[in-house]
Formats: sequence, structure tokens, C-alpha cells
Amino acid sequence: MTAISEKYKQLGGAGGFLGSPKTKEKPTADKVGRYRHYKGGSIFWHSLTGAHEVHGLIRAKWKKLGWERSFLGYPKTDERDSGSGADGRYNLFQGGAILWKRGANEAFETHGAIRSKFGRLGWEAGFLGFPVTDETKTPDGIGRFNHFEGGSIYWKPSISAHEVHGLIRKYWASKGWEKNNKLGYPISDELPAYKGSKDRFTDFENGVVYWKHGKASASPLTKFVIGNASRSSSEMMAAFTDVIVPKLKSNGRVYIKIGPLIAGIEDYSWNGKLVTNRRYKVLTGVGIDIPVLPDPTSLITLWINVAFNRAKGEVWSYMSAWQAQTHVPWPTSMELKAKDVNKEFKAALDPLLKVKQGSQTLPAPFHLLSAKVMPNGDLNIYVAPVA
Repeated sequence: MTAISEKYKQLGGAGGFLGSPKTKEKPTADKVGRYRHYKGGSIFWHSLTGAHEVHGLIRAKWKKLGWERSFLGYPKTDERDSGSGADGRYNLFQGGAILWKRGANEAFETHGAIRSKFGRLGWEAGFLGFPVTDETKTPDGIGRFNHFEGGSIYWKPSISAHEVHGLIRKYWASKGWEKNNKLGYPISDELPAYKGSKDRFTDFENGVVYWKHGKASASPLTKFVIGNASRSSSEMMAAFTDVIVPKLKSNGRVYIKIGPLIAGIEDYSWNGKLVTNRRYKVLTGVGIDIPVLPDPTSLITLWINVAFNRAKGEVWSYMSAWQAQTHVPWPTSMELKAKDVNKEFKAALDPLLKVKQGSQTLPAPFHLLSAKVMPNGDLNIYVAPVA
């Protein structure tokens, strides 16, 4: 008896919900597994997953997606009750799951990072409920999303997946979702404004949307300017210069030829746990005075990050990496090598790596929500409204 025949027997054979066979047992289209169709569903087998049944609207969705040749792969479970108070059914597959809410006329799939976020939020028993779309490409062509009964989860390669719901989601949707450059994608889930607060906010790539408890709508915040908390790109560059140049010139032979200057702003990144802020790419060109001989020159690239601690209300910057491209002209190169020059830069710059610079702490009664490096290099600070 094959594994498929054994599964069929366990499910009641012809007297069970699968009913009588419609096909013989056959190899699957991908030539890896086997399957058999019945009047009430199908059983698929794979050596790694075993034999499992799929039927009803979940089977219809799986078929639409391409059976086992789709990104979902083979079923890993039979159809099961959702449990935990959620009134529906699901099948787990190698690459995700298909869920169906009782009474609905369609089942929907979840997979990848969006499914992982969905799971951390309690699956269909959580506040999001059941999916009401498959995972879908965003209109801007960059990200992906699933809509759920109680909200949405959006994913972008650089920032992973985050949920958005309620009145904050309603505001974001009304302004064009991720296509609105004033906000972009969410980079946080919805969060309390501070410990014990009933106010809520969601941090987006280019702004913050805030909901005050009891209000009928959410709204975007403007940057916080008291005490020069938010700063222009030129002010940020001046602060970087005050740290970088003295370190480079601690070697008395070094002189500045170019910069320092902001050469670019690198996008957000995901480190597996958190979204890391955009960071500054800073360039400076230097020369090293060599008596009598032509001077070596170096182009030094520094990457400077901005970080913050919401609970402490603290914002700071730090250098996360650097590199030097050094040219030693002839005949200086007969006595001095580029690696020797770079060792001197290493001695000057390595002590700055990961070290807090320019730390500022917001005074009471202000509660820090976000510190955001903007695409133009400005640093925008956002705080919870006091009134």
C-alpha cells in the first residue's frame, strides 16, 4: 500500500469526505512527488513531507497558484481548524500557508517575511484576523503586502515587514499608501507613544503618523525644532567635520584637499531584528606631506549612522565603517607604500568606530518617537505631542 493509499484509508476511503478516486496515483508535474485526485479533493505525497490531503477552497487556491510547482511547494499538513478562537481552516505548505475563513468564498495565502510577521502577531487569532488578499506586489513595484481583516502587513527589501492598522492605516491609505513620498513604507509596527500611554504612532520611512487616544482620526507629525533638535544636512556635516578633521590631522603631515562632504545618503537596512536608519556617506580627500618627494593622496570614505533610544530620549551618531583609497606617486612609492599610509589612517579612525558622537537627550516633558535621516541629509526628530 502506498503512502497515498494509506492516507486515503485513514480519511475514510470512499466513504470519507474525499469520496471515490477520479484518477490513478501518478507522478507530480515536477517529477518529485506523487498525487491522486478524488471527487472531494486530492492527496499529494513528497518524500520529505509525507502524504497530505487538500480540498475545498484551499485546494482551489493552491491549484490556481500552480500546485506543487508554485512557491508554496507541497502540503505539510492536512486541512486543519485554525483554533485559538479563529473560525477557519488552513493547510501548511513547504513555502507558506493557505487560510480560509468559514463562510468566505475564497482562501488566501501568506508566505515569507509577511507570514513571519503575521505569526508573531498571533496568526489569524490575533488582531489582524484572516488574510483577505494573497501576497501582492505594491503599486510602486518595490514591495509586497497582504491585507487582513484588521489591517495590513507591508514588506520592502530594505526594511522587512511591518503591520499597520486602525486609524493610522486609514490615514496612510487616504494619502496613497507607500506611493506617498512624504511617508513611504512603515518601518515600525504601531507602537505606544511611551510607556503607559494610550496614544499610538507608526514610524514611516519619511515621517510619523500619530493617533491621540479618543480622537476620530490620525495625523502626521511635523519635525521637532526646539533646542535645534532637528538639523539640516549642513549642520550635520559641520558636526561630523568637527570630529573627523582633528582625528585625521592628528598626524601633522596630513592636510585636507577636499571636504569632508556628504557624498550620498544610503537607504534603510534590515539587520534581522531592527530597521537601521539611513546613513551618511562622507568623503574627504587628503594629502600627506613628504619632504622633497611628491605627496601621496587618499580618498577616504566614511559611513556615519544616526541611532536613537526612545525610552531614554537620546539621539547620537557614530561612524560604522571607513575605507581609504591611497595613491603613492613615483618616486615616493620606492620608499613608501599605500598600505603604510593606510595604517596611519587606521590608527586615527578606528578609535571612532561605534563610538557615540554628538549625543543629545530630549528634556521632559518631550517623548522621543523617531530620529530620521532624510533623503536630503537633514536629521528630523519627532516627539509625542505634549498637548
